[in-house]
Amino acid sequence: MQEKWVFDWKEQDKKDNLKESFDSLFSQKAKELGIFLSYYTRSEGAVAENVHLLEMEELLSPQEGLLWLGFQKVFYNACLNIDETDPDKMQVRYLINPSKGKLVLTGPDVPEREPDEL
Repeated sequence: MQEKWVFDWKEQDKKDNLKESFDSLFSQKAKELGIFLSYYTRSEGAVAENVHLLEMEELLSPQEGLLWLGFQKVFYNACLNIDETDPDKMQVRYLINPSKGKLVLTGPDVPEREPDEL
């Protein structure tokens, strides 16, 4: 399984650097980022909240690269009296398409388990 999420990406001012632009967008779209990362944490019974940019890694081109997102994995079950959070991080690939005004985030590829034989 590999998830992708597309954001509208307005052209940034030349004076702004890319990290500041990501910080601004991610703070505005925190709920959507949480949903995107929750696709990866749901198998553990958790949702992702409080997503923030940790660091950016090697730029593959001016519009493509890797970044680390930090977040809290929140486990909640009222019946079992569970209310816990664990910090976590995930590496995500980004691709900016300025002509279409889009930012595409692609999560890691997690292989799905094959069905058991009878």
